[in-house]
Amino acid sequence: MKLRFSVVTLVCVLLALVSVAPAFGATVAVGTCLPSKVSFDSLTDAIQGVPPGSTILVCPGIYQEQLVISKSLTLKGQTSGNTAYAAIMPPPGGLLTNAAGLSAGVSFYGFGQPLAAQVVINSGAAVTITDMTVDATGYNIPTCNPAVVGILVQDASLTLNHVSIKNQLETGPSCSPGGNGAGVLAQNDSVNATTVKVQNSNFMNAGQSYESDGASNTSILTNNTLVGNPASVWNAISIITGNSTIQGNSLSDFNYPPADVGGNINGSSFAVFMECVSGGTVANNVIGSSQAGIYLQNVNCPLNSNVSITGNTIYNAFYIGIDVGQTNGLVQGNDIRNTQTAIRLPGSAAGNTIQNNTINDTCSGFGSNPAAGVNTILNNNISNALNEAIVNTTALCP
Repeated sequence: MKLRFSVVTLVCVLLALVSVAPAFGATVAVGTCLPSKVSFDSLTDAIQGVPPGSTILVCPGIYQEQLVISKSLTLKGQTSGNTAYAAIMPPPGGLLTNAAGLSAGVSFYGFGQPLAAQVVINSGAAVTITDMTVDATGYNIPTCNPAVVGILVQDASLTLNHVSIKNQLETGPSCSPGGNGAGVLAQNDSVNATTVKVQNSNFMNAGQSYESDGASNTSILTNNTLVGNPASVWNAISIITGNSTIQGNSLSDFNYPPADVGGNINGSSFAVFMECVSGGTVANNVIGSSQAGIYLQNVNCPLNSNVSITGNTIYNAFYIGIDVGQTNGLVQGNDIRNTQTAIRLPGSAAGNTIQNNTINDTCSGFGSNPAAGVNTILNNNISNALNEAIVNTTALCP
């Protein structure tokens, strides 16, 4: 006997299959530069209107929105005619509080800190942003509270490529002398691993260019340019408890004004600041005109350990080229020029290998605290130094 299906039966079967099929990512546009694509008027509408895994092609223009992204997707700026400038900027009235700091351990933006983020990425999403600008000009927060953030990543992952992030710096009579704000702030208060990868991108004029909080987050920063505001700024890169690779970046002009006045190294700006980390790589970066080049600190946590600091060029560091506040690390092949103390060994430094570094034009090649442990120091080339080495409680050249 032959099997026969009616047309109605076949249609019902097809509808049932469609209803249970997974939603696949779409490719849509925002703006009018791609007439063949489904198009949305705003980034917010597009983010809300597409399924996870989608790609949103963003036409050139100024998008005055605060975005919340809770699904995995890609935002990609487009070129139209002679223009390739797709920029996210504050709404006409300025930025509003739309998030709060997580309890991710030590942080400059701790638990409950009000945040006004231009882009929020959360809920385990994995987001990619390419060929776009995030500019906080017009944030309109005169009190420095909430803190302005360009991209806030909380318990989620992010990849940035060819992105410009700028002007997340709040200043004014109600602000601290160094201002406030962050270009990218990544926080993870969970045990689920997340990764933030930033490459070929530009940071300019932020209170802090990049900060990662939480042991479960890994940061990979390669081939980026980070420029501070010499009159009012904090750190370029801060890695707190997580792992990281910081390689091939250019960092310059990070100076915290009170440190210039009072000579307080602990209150200075650091091009690369690492606290409570276990492992990591800082390699082949060029760091200039900042109060301290690379600074490892362990005041509020167990020792930093096993960080490799190799092949960096550091010049015009007002206080310190490299502060080796760690154990069992490697400091090798760095070129340090024109600084007060080229390599500092605080009381927590022990078990490190410091070798084949070139030091030129310094008050002291090495500054060591009497409490420092045993470190292997060999084959370093020191020239034009008032002191090849000093030992005192500050581990700084007078």
